[in-house]
Amino acid sequence: MMVKSQYFDDYNVDLARLASKIQAYLTEHHFEVASSQDAKDIPRYFIQARKRGILRTSAGIRRSTNINIDGIPDSFEIKIGTGEWGNNILVSAPLFVIPVVGIAATAARVYSAKKFESNLWKQIKAHVESLKNTAKIKPYTKSDQYNCDYIEGYPGWRGTVGGKMILEKKENGDRLVFEAQDGEQITIPAGKIEKAAIVLRKKGLKENDLLLEITCKNKDGDTISPVLNFSDDTIALALSGINHLVEKT
Repeated sequence: MMVKSQYFDDYNVDLARLASKIQAYLTEHHFEVASSQDAKDIPRYFIQARKRGILRTSAGIRRSTNINIDGIPDSFEIKIGTGEWGNNILVSAPLFVIPVVGIAATAARVYSAKKFESNLWKQIKAHVESLKNTAKIKPYTKSDQYNCDYIEGYPGWRGTVGGKMILEKKENGDRLVFEAQDGEQITIPAGKIEKAAIVLRKKGLKENDLLLEITCKNKDGDTISPVLNFSDDTIALALSGINHLVEKT
């Protein structure tokens, strides 16, 4: 099964409504739909669909569309998996009694399946946009703040000197924010932080510069390791604050 996924950050989407809209779309396109959810800690929604009607027994059971929604309103991932509808589909024919017309119809549906998956992604993204800022959650509360000289190693960041690191806490979703003096921000959800550690960098012939390195996942799911520069009397407190933030997730 081939799985495709995409992360959505800073959308504040009502995930229950998103799942309902996806189910409605599938039903309108003549799919049988089953769903389940687990919203105890980090919300998880699972939707499974299979095509109604002709060839459901021979092909529909072998192929289903599975959709997973995992995360919190401000940071979630959607995965879509498809079965082996288009892979060696005629090889499995001896296992079933499929007339010639059935085989032809099945082959024709291989193309429509690919088109359907593309349309499904477009529809899901449209739903995400339409549901932006619909989640009824508590706003971020700025708590611990630490003055920070700079951050580097974050893709796309232009390296503004001066700013602060803010550890923000809210129900079901904490995050780390670096805010530059001009107001520009980098946001890292706590759930995407893998570890934080103090590292040494040679500053001169006799000096070492203490830096705080954060290993985390970016929006594309790639591992990155940006570093932040704090004063020596602040860096240990900043590390402790990050570790406490991550432990809660």
